[in-house]
Amino acid sequence: MEDTIISVRIDKELYRKMKTLDYINWSSILRKSIANQISKLSEDNFDIEKAKEAARNMDLLRKKGAFSKGKESTLIIREWRDKRK
Repeated sequence: MEDTIISVRIDKELYRKMKTLDYINWSSILRKSIANQISKLSEDNFDIEKAKEAARNMDLLRKKGAFSKGKESTLIIREWRDKRK
């Protein structure tokens, strides 16, 4: 297997914490994490029927106005942004 090098940008505080745990093989942890994520997202593990059913349910909820009470999404967004102020 031919290796390829990638780089990852992290903040200084996280880097400082990693350095205090210098006995941990961070490269190995990152490799395993990337492989696990790819495995989770691969088409082999993706249930297309479940995804279609979820999309149908979302469409039904949207048509019913279950969450928006008939308001347009832009008005709902504006309301929530105004509440944060």
